[in-house]
Amino acid sequence: MTDQRPYRTRTSVLFASRAPRAVILRRGPRSHHRLIVWNTDDDTFEAGQWMKGNVRLCDLSPSGTRLLYFAEQFHPRAMSKVTLGPYDPLRQTFTKYPKPLVRPGRKVPRYMRRPAEGPDGAATRAVMGSWTAISTPPYFSALAIWPSMGRWTGGGVFTSERDVLINEAACGMTPIQNVPIPRTMRIASGGRTPKMSAYRPTESALHVSIAETLQLSGLLWVDWINLRHEPDLLFAGDGRVFRLRNYARVPEERYLAAAKPLVDLKDMIFEQVRPPPSAMWW
Repeated sequence: MTDQRPYRTRTSVLFASRAPRAVILRRGPRSHHRLIVWNTDDDTFEAGQWMKGNVRLCDLSPSGTRLLYFAEQFHPRAMSKVTLGPYDPLRQTFTKYPKPLVRPGRKVPRYMRRPAEGPDGAATRAVMGSWTAISTPPYFSALAIWPSMGRWTGGGVFTSERDVLINEAACGMTPIQNVPIPRTMRIASGGRTPKMSAYRPTESALHVSIAETLQLSGLLWVDWINLRHEPDLLFAGDGRVFRLRNYARVPEERYLAAAKPLVDLKDMIFEQVRPPPSAMWW
């Protein structure tokens, strides 16, 4: 079994802790990334927005409805603007959204203002190529953005459904916002990052053994393996996501042959995707 595509399609994933939802980050070619929501109950998938740059999934809220991610876009187009590039729909389609997203007399969102126009007269840091954002998956369009100091800062975790710890200094905790953050959301600056809410498949001796078995069976690349979805085994490789039911009863050499391919992500092509109005509110 060989992959004739000119690039490898890679995937990473976060599984929500209290809901049958997962968010997949698809990468390929090179720095092109796409978000995909996976309902693990019925194995349906919803493909969302693309972004070109470097993207890292940081955490997923317990319900799976909010995503915390870190991104970088170090190129002249991103460095010369305070706003974050063409994936942000407010720059192109904000006036076309139906009410109540657009209403007469609404002020310009804070993240579209100049740095000197921050809240309470305080200047917000300009986005100089890297940032942390909270969004509604499968969309990158940010509900709130925190400019980062390169890779020295950035990221964070959900400590609960409405508590977020951002890995930024307290002096940098003024977000460049799209819409007002609800008062019920508690966002704090973190120094020492606690355990993340979502589950990110890790690597252990058992994971390595299963990956070697899958590759011997014909899978060229193995991206991740989830052993926490018992009695099923979930895994991804060669741009596809698989489910093997009751894997403990299946001989190891039959893992790949007995697994059901759930979705093939290899043939996706970059396109501009506008988020629905519902994805732009908390």
